[in-house]
Amino acid sequence: MMKSVLIVLFAACLGLPAFGREPAGFSGTWRLDEGESDYRDLQEPEARTDTIIDRGERITDVIVAMARGRVQHLTLELPTDGRVVTLPERTVLGTSTLRTVAARREGPMLVVTHGVRTGDTARVVVTRWALSADRARLVMTVASDDGRHVIGMLVFDRVEPVAKK
Repeated sequence: MMKSVLIVLFAACLGLPAFGREPAGFSGTWRLDEGESDYRDLQEPEARTDTIIDRGERITDVIVAMARGRVQHLTLELPTDGRVVTLPERTVLGTSTLRTVAARREGPMLVVTHGVRTGDTARVVVTRWALSADRARLVMTVASDDGRHVIGMLVFDRVEPVAKK
């Protein structure tokens, strides 16, 4: 009996090192796969890398994008309880100015609602973040606020995981 218990404990301990390396939620460095993404109504960036740290109740997304020959840096600090965060005036990504952002979890997905202005047009877009089953791919599906019109889909490949903090 004692031998059986020790074997079970040993087998359980074998899985611990791999578990410790598993990134938390969406954490990791993600590089945009331009070929797999479907830009539809979105401006197509020349390149984009997101470094995400998912702390459960808060997500930090550091975006470095190349658009129209210019590098853009943007850091979003998002509570994941649905609270609306008002961004500083001139927070630009691509050709849009981001005004507000709110994030909430829906099961394994993160739903991010952005208030944006493009030229004279203000609108709300909803982005659903989802990980592939093997956690190697992150898909951000961008839709109208009612969810009926998909504006585009950004597909990212994991470059490296970020350790849990």
